[in-house]
Amino acid sequence: MKTQEEHMHTARESNHRNDEATDLGIEHPALDQEAIARLAYFYWEERGCPNDSPDEDWFRAEAELGNQLAAAASHS
Repeated sequence: MKTQEEHMHTARESNHRNDEATDLGIEHPALDQEAIARLAYFYWEERGCPNDSPDEDWFRAEAELGNQLAAAASHS
């Protein structure tokens, strides 16, 4: 079974999006990589700690946090 650090490291390494901003090396400045990693790890545990790719958990966490930021920004 992977440790939290191993899962986060693997998730960060496989964090490949095909959108233009990422291709340019631009990421949303408010999306904290550590927060994404913690939430992705929670999702991974929730799925029973499978040995498959962590991409699913990472992208889900990234999208969730991004949606929360967008919602907060629209209420400001």
